Amino acid sequence: MVGSRRVPPPRIALLLCAALCAACGAGVPILMYHSVSDGGEPLTVAPHELDTQLDYLRSAGFETITLRELLDAQDGAGKLPRHPVVLTFDDGYEDAGTEVLPRLLARGQKATFFIVSGFCAQDAATRVVQGRRRYLVWPEVRALKEAGMEIGSHTVSHRRLTGLHRADLRAEIEQSRAALQAYLGQHVDFFAYPYNDQLHWVRRAVEKAGYRGAVVGVHGNTDPFTLQGLTMHRGISAADLRSMLSQSWETAYTGGG
Repeated sequence: MVGSRRVPPPRIALLLCAALCAACGAGVPILMYHSVSDGGEPLTVAPHELDTQLDYLRSAGFETITLRELLDAQDGAGKLPRHPVVLTFDDGYEDAGTEVLPRLLARGQKATFFIVSGFCAQDAATRVVQGRRRYLVWPEVRALKEAGMEIGSHTVSHRRLTGLHRADLRAEIEQSRAALQAYLGQHVDFFAYPYNDQLHWVRRAVEKAGYRGAVVGVHGNTDPFTLQGLTMHRGISAADLRSMLSQSWETAYTGGG
């Protein structure tokens, strides 16, 4: 449970989120996670920290939505809950299934998982392991989908996109989507830029490949192909999260950032 001294009163958080969501989703916060484990890397959130953050969002009245729901609302084809927030998890690590999914399901929450398709093996016996990083296998990606989670693309091999030749750029963007759609049997509409590396020709390639939108962790805005994500890292408390959401509101409504 979140300590009462560190959690702002729910009414304050609800008022904050009402401001965030005032423009039909234009200011909806996107919290961008990577790995969840007891490892010491800066972008690795400890399991107990994720518990604290998810409990804070729930107790403060935030309701998790998918990117599809967000863009549907922006397009006038859907309606957002009163206090929405988007959760994303990049890279497709094994802990997405072992640590993240059970916590989301226990709280009735959902998220978008961005998968590096080339790192997905057929089964656990052939799982891709890079140092301490262990990646999902295809049955585990399907399990995320079947649990009601949204699946997006994070390229084929997690390369920096702005330095690639045109053919390689298209392959990273298009082949990852094709592989995910083939294995999942559904459209994959959203993309996350590896290393937040994107320029206008990369964004155009993502759009031409058939995606509806893309998330970037820096220099983003409310354009569908540069949706601003707030990077979640080790050490973020409930009070820190409230501050991050407050800064997101200030950026959305003053043009800062």
